[in-house]
This record gives sequence, structure tokens and C-alpha cells, in this order.
Amino acid sequence: MKKWNHNDYEVIDRIKEGDEDAFEFMVSKYHRFIAKKIHKFNLAYDFDDTYQEGLIILYKTVLKFDPSFNKTFTRFFEMSFERFLITKIDTRKRRKDKVIRYRDSIAELNHCIHETSVYYPLQLREALEILSPLEQTIFIEREIKNNSIEYIAQAHKIETKRIYNGLQRAKVKIHAHFGKE
Repeated sequence: MKKWNHNDYEVIDRIKEGDEDAFEFMVSKYHRFIAKKIHKFNLAYDFDDTYQEGLIILYKTVLKFDPSFNKTFTRFFEMSFERFLITKIDTRKRRKDKVIRYRDSIAELNHCIHETSVYYPLQLREALEILSPLEQTIFIEREIKNNSIEYIAQAHKIETKRIYNGLQRAKVKIHAHFGKE
């Protein structure tokens, strides 16, 4: 990388023209700034990904920058990057809140059947014996392998309505067989 004796505006113009060395110069100039902001927002545990996203935002900010607004590039980049970090933190909080709020529903709606006891293979074999061949196929694909309805329909050439009906019949038969209602 060569030494630059230009101000930000000249370097930005060169980057817009496609000069890779100019962008490397901008990265070297702003890499500590990006790291400082990441630590300021307490995202150091996710530093590498956030740093890469910061470089992407730096590049996009260079392309969007318009000096006619009488603002410095540094302030424009700082504002863009801080807004990104705030959005990232808010998104994580919302996801965390959803997981906490809907934890029971998520666990209840999970289609995977886990081996919870040593009798699981015997119970599964017994449950599959009471099902028709179509119900067995649907039950194994959906509940055991956790495949989507669309995948099952395409793979086995079955209408989605038949899959839903067969799955419901299989669950009713299994619950009735094991004495659960």
C-alpha cells in the first residue's frame, strides 16, 4: 500500500473511480475507529463479524457520500455505523425476548422426536406398526426426519392436503394406542 497525501474527499473520489489502493488506505485509516465503536457498543464478543460488517458499511458510505451537504466524511460514516450497531443490538434483544417469551411454544411445536428413553426404538416400531404405509411415510418424514410439508409433497408426489390429513390420522392413532388423549 502506498502512502497517501490526499484528504478524504480526494480518496473518496478515487474509490468511486475503482482504485483499490485508495480503499485500502481508507480501511487503514478507519480500522481503529471501527474497533473503538464496536467496543463502545459492547459487541466485542462478536468482534470479527461486526468488524467485517463495519468495513462493508465503510465502503457503502464512501459510495453514498456527497460533499455538497457540507458534512465531513468521518461524521457521516460514524452516524451510519452507529445506526447499524444500534439496529443490530435492538434486533438481538427482540430475538432474545421472543425466544424467552415463546420458549414453551417453540419446544411444543418442535417436530423432532428425541430419544427420551431406552424404550424409544420399541415404542417407535410399535407405533409404526399400527399406521398405514402412507401414514408411516408421512410420520417418519415429518416427525422423525423433520422435513417440511413441501419437501414431503415433492419427494413422494403427495398432495399437501393428504399429508396434513395423514399426519393427523397418524397422531390420533398413536395417541389412542398408547392411551393418551
